[in-house]
Amino acid sequence: MDKLEQKYRNDNLTPEELKRLREEVNSTGNARLEDSLRETWEAAEVSPADTLCLDELKAKIDKRLFSAKHIVPLYWKVLRIAAAVLLPLLIIATGYLYQENTTLSHQDFVATTSEGEQVTLSLPDGTLVTLNAHSRLSYNLSDYNSDERRIEFDGEGYFQVAKNPSSPFSIVAKGLSVSVLGTTFNLRARSSDATAELALEEGSVCFRAFKTGQNVILSPNQKAVLDQKQGTLTVEEERHVTDASAWRRGELVFRNVPFAEVLEEIEEAYQVSIVIEMKGQTYRNDLFTGVLSRTDINEVLEVIEHSYHLKAILKDRIIRLVDLD
Repeated sequence: MDKLEQKYRNDNLTPEELKRLREEVNSTGNARLEDSLRETWEAAEVSPADTLCLDELKAKIDKRLFSAKHIVPLYWKVLRIAAAVLLPLLIIATGYLYQENTTLSHQDFVATTSEGEQVTLSLPDGTLVTLNAHSRLSYNLSDYNSDERRIEFDGEGYFQVAKNPSSPFSIVAKGLSVSVLGTTFNLRARSSDATAELALEEGSVCFRAFKTGQNVILSPNQKAVLDQKQGTLTVEEERHVTDASAWRRGELVFRNVPFAEVLEEIEEAYQVSIVIEMKGQTYRNDLFTGVLSRTDINEVLEVIEHSYHLKAILKDRIIRLVDLD
């Protein structure tokens, strides 16, 4: 077999010898073939010319495999992998957000306050609205701040409307609407109340009653009162126009108000019931002037006790007003 191998390397094999060499290789074990190849390799002599050729060949191979333009930094490989993973997620997230925004644009923004709560909102046009307790304000997200700035309202609020002549500001409440360009006013329009009131501090507003179609244009220091049952509007001059928004300062302000109405305001502000248990004078028709706290019921009861020589007993959100013994 060694002679046949030598002749094979010198390309001197006859067809018959090549056939015999194949038969011998096929019948020889792998270990024997490995030893034969190693011996041949170790015995081979490499000339300087051959070594030079090998070095040149290795240099060309290295240049093709490790040239600068083919070297890819590790961080770039990581980025490529991350991009391949994150791109589908980004496409899905973008589609989801687009769908959510499209749905949201056809919905209403709603703000509500509960008992004893006040909140100040900044509307998209820069208008500031402070909501008193038990109030609700809403507007359409897609329509607001376009041709018209329209909100729906129920409760009491203090409005500081941003000026925008090209987009009038309007409020729709039970039985009324208010149209303005830029102004400051307090609006009390609760669906449960018999009347609605607007006290204007600055600017000008148009107050309209739906039931009668009556319109009034208000100037500063005027108050419009709507009778919800009759649908009639009356305008009053108001020297102390900021009294209407005293709730923002945590106050209840009364000027020559029947005592019975004072008690009703206290009941609403503190969500309590007041029971009068007096043998003689009931004080219901007495006119009361003063400032009471909207945040401290004990302070309020102390003022009533001293003003009318009464005893106020608070238990389980019920206030009993009794004569002093």
